[in-house]
Amino acid sequence: MDWQQFVQQLPGIAYQLIREPNGRFRFTFLSDSVVDLLGFEVAPLLEDAEPLFNAIHPDDVENVISSSVLAAEQGLEWHYPFRFIRPDGTLLWLDAHDSGRARDDGTLEWSGYIVEATHRKQLEFDLRSSEKRFRSLVEHANDIIFTLDRNGIIDYLSPNLERHLGYQRTSSLQKSFEHFVHPDDVGACHAFIQALFSDGSPVNDIEFRVRHQNGDWRWYACRASRIDDQDGQHQYLLGIARDITEQREQREKLARMARHDMLTQLLNRNHFDEHLARVLQHCAAQQRCLAILFVDLDHFKPVNDEHGHSIGDQMLVHVARRLKSCLRDTDLACRNGGDEFLVLAHDFIDLAQAEEVAQTIAARLHDELEKPFAIETKQLQISASIGIALYPAHGATVDALVNCADSAMYQAKKAGRKQTVSAQLKSK
Repeated sequence: MDWQQFVQQLPGIAYQLIREPNGRFRFTFLSDSVVDLLGFEVAPLLEDAEPLFNAIHPDDVENVISSSVLAAEQGLEWHYPFRFIRPDGTLLWLDAHDSGRARDDGTLEWSGYIVEATHRKQLEFDLRSSEKRFRSLVEHANDIIFTLDRNGIIDYLSPNLERHLGYQRTSSLQKSFEHFVHPDDVGACHAFIQALFSDGSPVNDIEFRVRHQNGDWRWYACRASRIDDQDGQHQYLLGIARDITEQREQREKLARMARHDMLTQLLNRNHFDEHLARVLQHCAAQQRCLAILFVDLDHFKPVNDEHGHSIGDQMLVHVARRLKSCLRDTDLACRNGGDEFLVLAHDFIDLAQAEEVAQTIAARLHDELEKPFAIETKQLQISASIGIALYPAHGATVDALVNCADSAMYQAKKAGRKQTVSAQLKSK
């Protein structure tokens, strides 16, 4: 199953969106669930996303687009709830979560997902309508309702606490929230509480981990408001927390898919190039050296031809594991595509050290990859041809170094395969 098939099975709408330098928005991927949830066909939106944007509620559309663009320009994660009007006139509340980035050519791109939040929004509105309606709703709400005092002591918890987290409600009262929240998230929660008590102005939702009674950690998103008594002497926070563990897992899966090769779990070429570009900047600033190894498997095509792609894919997974076992903790590997792999080794004091370490890694790879692969009932044999390029001797850019290592690898192929060739140093 490829990543697109996998995403199609996720709840909500998964998407990849770009804004071209000319300002045109279009989707490069959109899951089929957009038809049922939003009432739009996929194909037209792959050419132009404007019809979908035009269906965002007029009071929300400007903030949705401007905040999303700003987040992408700054390389930040983005979350925004907004109203959406279907072609049949139905009004929906949607929650959008994505991560964006700006390409060098000015294109902005986002990867994320949208889920319907109409039911949760209705609950929030109803909870604010009156104390009587609040009391009625919290007995049946799917989210956890709670109140906290200024010191973070829990005064009230809705009865569904036990269903969600396994704790008895009465035994959890009059305890600090710190008793339940992950230690790494306590500081952020304190800041959230104090911000609400300071002036009562709205504060963005906060996400944090809560310990289930069985020891597991669950992710929750929380929204809260400060409540003042009539005399203004007693204040407390009224909050609603919903379990977002599945959404967090989906977000993390999408993030991994954006960075990793789905078969081998090594970095993909795009993310490898981004990392290599950052390392090159560091090496230039600190006058350090690095090495690129271009690894191409010998005799891999006959494995696919004779035994099928399933066996070939399993072999690539085993190759990736053996490759990683040959690297140092600071080294980085990616699948370049097909049966090609790249390795980055860096932070060397000079070219001699970079060459020495690269040759050591290459020797380990030869030893590991020449061992038989036991896959299903078969014993399969391959080897590898490896090319090495060094910075700054063979180039100062990502493309220059990778191309140089690629050329050296082809020299290894021509020399009989199953060996390593280092690129020739440029003459001064």
